[in-house]
Amino acid sequence: MIKLFRHIRRSLINENKMGKYFKYAIGEIILVVIGILIALQINNWNQQRLNNKKETSYLKEIKTSLEADILKISDVLNFNITKDSIVKNLMRIFEAELTNDERLKIIEAYSTPFTNYEFFKPNTTTWNNFISAENINLIENKDLRIKLMEYYSFDYDGSVQERIKIMNRKVIDENFSKFFTKEYTLKNLKMNTHLPSNSEFNMHYSQQLLSDLYGILFLINMQNNFLKDANNQINILINLIDQQIK
Repeated sequence: MIKLFRHIRRSLINENKMGKYFKYAIGEIILVVIGILIALQINNWNQQRLNNKKETSYLKEIKTSLEADILKISDVLNFNITKDSIVKNLMRIFEAELTNDERLKIIEAYSTPFTNYEFFKPNTTTWNNFISAENINLIENKDLRIKLMEYYSFDYDGSVQERIKIMNRKVIDENFSKFFTKEYTLKNLKMNTHLPSNSEFNMHYSQQLLSDLYGILFLINMQNNFLKDANNQINILINLIDQQIK
């Protein structure tokens, strides 16, 4: 092709057809420019195809991570059903008709499981890898990109979940030592002590303890609502990802 162009140029020059030569030269330049533009367009298509492939791969990984988050939320919600029951059972020590021995049996039965609480925090490994590779702009859907950033940047530790941890520890720190009566210590630690006896047990007079336990129930309900909102947010993200992949 190049030899053909050269031959045509020589022929036009030799025949002293300069007008035609200039026209031909301009045409040749135009053809070269068109060729370059086509090559650039093909390169852009190839790059876009590669970007789309990367985007799909990352979005599938993020979707898998989000689906795992849904399972974690379900686990926390199920745990909270048990936690709610435990707190309500502990609150029974305030019932006026119970004896101290009955109250202490309730505390002994539920004090250990009461110490547990569950949090939800997204699995951010895939997202962090995605961000660290500076691939955020690969997600073409701006709405999806913004929603993902909002989801993963939210302070899950500093929300109502943090209040549950604080209240749970407050009840433990301020009250759990009080049920170590003379009888309880003798039974569980095999120690004969001068501690107050069961008859002197008085935790059921504590307005603060009752208020704190009720507060934990309130916070559990708030956490459940928070988790349900997070679950809805995840489902919206998954739907957007599915649409983008398609």
